[in-house]
Amino acid sequence: MKNEVYNLIQRASNKERSLVGLAAMMHINTERGFQQLTKALHELVEEGKIYRDKDGNYQVYQNKNLKKGVFDLKYQGYGFIIVDDEQMPDIYIPKTAKNTAMDEDVCLVEITNEKARGKLEGKIVKVLERHITQVVGEYFNGQIFPKNYTNDVVFKLRKQDQAKVKNNQLIKAKITRYGKSFIKECSLEKVLGTFGDEGIEIVEVIHRHNLQNEFSEEELKFAKSLEQVINESEFGGRVDLRNETIFTIDGEYTKDIDDAVSIKKTDRGDYILGVHIADVSHYVTEDSVLDKCAFNRGTSIYLANSVIPMLPRELSNGICSLNPQVDRFAISCEMQINKKGEVLKYDIYPSVIKSRHKMTYENVNKIIDGDPEVSQEYKDIQKEVLLMSELQTILSDVRERMGSINFETIEPKIIYDSTGDIKELKVRDRLRSERLIEEFMLVANQVVATHVSQMKLPFIYRIHELPNQEKLKQILNLLERFGIEQGVDDDTAQFNLQQILKNVEGTLYEKVINTLLLRSMAKARYDKNNVGHYGLAFEHYTHFTSPIRRYPDLIVHRLLRRYLFNNNRHINDDFKVRLDEIAKQSSKMERLAMIAEREVMDMKKAEYMEPFIGETFTGIISSILKFGMFVELPNTVEGLVHISTFDEEMEYDENNLILLGKNTNKQYTIGIEVKVKLVKVNVLLGKIDFELA
Repeated sequence: MKNEVYNLIQRASNKERSLVGLAAMMHINTERGFQQLTKALHELVEEGKIYRDKDGNYQVYQNKNLKKGVFDLKYQGYGFIIVDDEQMPDIYIPKTAKNTAMDEDVCLVEITNEKARGKLEGKIVKVLERHITQVVGEYFNGQIFPKNYTNDVVFKLRKQDQAKVKNNQLIKAKITRYGKSFIKECSLEKVLGTFGDEGIEIVEVIHRHNLQNEFSEEELKFAKSLEQVINESEFGGRVDLRNETIFTIDGEYTKDIDDAVSIKKTDRGDYILGVHIADVSHYVTEDSVLDKCAFNRGTSIYLANSVIPMLPRELSNGICSLNPQVDRFAISCEMQINKKGEVLKYDIYPSVIKSRHKMTYENVNKIIDGDPEVSQEYKDIQKEVLLMSELQTILSDVRERMGSINFETIEPKIIYDSTGDIKELKVRDRLRSERLIEEFMLVANQVVATHVSQMKLPFIYRIHELPNQEKLKQILNLLERFGIEQGVDDDTAQFNLQQILKNVEGTLYEKVINTLLLRSMAKARYDKNNVGHYGLAFEHYTHFTSPIRRYPDLIVHRLLRRYLFNNNRHINDDFKVRLDEIAKQSSKMERLAMIAEREVMDMKKAEYMEPFIGETFTGIISSILKFGMFVELPNTVEGLVHISTFDEEMEYDENNLILLGKNTNKQYTIGIEVKVKLVKVNVLLGKIDFELA
């Protein structure tokens, strides 16, 4: 239909190019027909082939040199259009050619100049989709100053709203006029607080990213109506596992407990591993008020020492959470695994469980290490913990042989004092017990994905595509300069990258190379089409184990109930479209959550470092850019040494990622240890500035 509509618009008269006019020309007179026409027009607009003029008529772009892409606006005022076609280079947009476009707007760009080495320059002819529709920032004398705003954009609050706010207040406003000039007119939506208020920086992040941090009255009413005790009349066809030795292993302060585990050993030496996951889908049913809420949120978001849950606490911390010594509904995946790590057989079924203990990673670790006091305290599960440790070693070895890449990302841990202030910032220890749970969740996710894939029914997969070749090549060049062996010839083979990580283990370059390789990877995402998981080297993979805090896991549970427990295999096109929407929304919200979490962590790091201004530290150069270099301290704090602060003029070598002193020929490159002095901290922006000491 799209081709027919496109051709019709090309030859129709102007007055026939409205929705009604096109419908009449195509003899469409049914609701279904109108829906199909509207969808075709929407897709043609999305693809940048047509646009809707101010009179509501659809027009065809005559210029063949037009491309559609996302605008990456830089602080200095210029930007780049990142085109959908991966083979095409980004298109440079000068300051004067932005039209009314703002950062991350979907735009139609005309290529105006093709420069040497394939570089393109263009001008934005139309904004197809606005990314920024609101602004959050500090109000002062009629203007709004958002975080990281570009110098040439002025956000003016309407005169009629200015009397409602005071200087230095944090406000949220809607952009009402984009205009051809750099001035954007805004109307007041909400006063969020005043700069200096406790926690105002987290409030700013929440509202700037439009995160839903409060539940509606209807959502809360529904959650509070749920019984917090399971009724035996609801057991139905569930397998009763309440007498089995099942327990949970989580962080000390975890309240939303998704998963529990159990283990036995057969006479022939096989392991019977049970992974029991909270049956959230029993309570959050399709199209219910909480289902719509969870779809929109996509995930729970963890901001420093607070959380924005995907579901109200009555579910996330209450009836769904696998708390100890209470009956809970679960979906269990029971697997028989031999000493080679092969899953010989498995069963997936609805169950009712009663967790024996809420174990912490620390205590499980102590049992594994043979701590007599903790082993005695939990003697009823000591045997099971040691069996789990055995199985974890087997499963880890299997994954390594498969080529699974283990990125040992160094994560920060903030320790707060009794008043909520930051007492300490250090690297978070990754305990053996955490790897144990990770391996068990990985194998369960793999089994579930493989089972449904073999059924050839629509599903939500967790996929991970091949890494970025250019970025990978740059890293391999760096390794060559460092004198680090690179493994086999095939750059993208998982075994090669796995070997590289082993070769840098324990060296100064370990953290940097881990981070750079991680950045070269494609972003894992959700998709209804299964293309495998490159990083894990799994042919089939999904997320099944965290339905309290991830919407795709909830959907996977719902599909298991539909396909396996209710034996409903009826599929229609609307169902497939819905799965596609869920995958895209979940991936989008996951990315947004990661950005917000990273921003808040950066703010907390800046807050921690503020008292140390003027002091000297030793760190490693973690990245080289044309405006300077970032240096990372052992506690994960990263700061910028701006190029203007060097003692001499520096030259940037983009290909080799080197800053070279023009007078002394001194080289600064990734992985070098340097001493730096802390000179400036901006807590709100989460930015730290160093100078070479």
